[in-house]
Amino acid sequence: MKLLGTPASPYVRKVRLVLEEKHIPYEYLLVPALQREAMVVPLNPLGKIPVLVCDNGRAIYDSPVIVEYLDGLVAEPELIPRTFDERIEVKRWEALGDGIADATVLISHDYRKPDAKRETAEWYEKQRKKIHRGLAAMSKDLGDRKFCYGGSFTLADIAAGFAMGYLDQALPELDWRTPHPGLSQLAERLAARDSFRKTLPAKAV
Repeated sequence: MKLLGTPASPYVRKVRLVLEEKHIPYEYLLVPALQREAMVVPLNPLGKIPVLVCDNGRAIYDSPVIVEYLDGLVAEPELIPRTFDERIEVKRWEALGDGIADATVLISHDYRKPDAKRETAEWYEKQRKKIHRGLAAMSKDLGDRKFCYGGSFTLADIAAGFAMGYLDQALPELDWRTPHPGLSQLAERLAARDSFRKTLPAKAV
């Protein structure tokens, strides 16, 4: 199977983390910005990455759908619990991770604009509040546990890990570690895993 994406996308990294944790072989196809329409739109009409192309040519998108597909494709290790309540709790962690990443992407992309075309200070504060509220919810739910949910590594840990990793790289000036020492320790533990080391981009933008 093939994964279309770019190291700049935190959502691509989330999918790659699942692929690595599940030990699923795949070909990683980098999508240059100028070739995105030609490469991606025929597979995903929304023109967004990541896109997973199965061996039979079937295209799957976007990241929440891809990771659920991959977890069902290979039974072990189970990253999304099968029981309803546990499944919803892990998916809620994914929603928090995606939401934190969404706000981080908006800010980091706005940084690229000329000063005269950037959003207002109020807009920036609104995005930062989303990040801080998401991290506060993660911190509260994590407590003093080793894993984000239950007694083993799940998609919840991937969701927290990819979001925190992207924050560190895209918004290094935002100090989230001081108010959330438990999350900071979690981030350090996750960074030591093979999957996180293998998928760490040289630079996130």
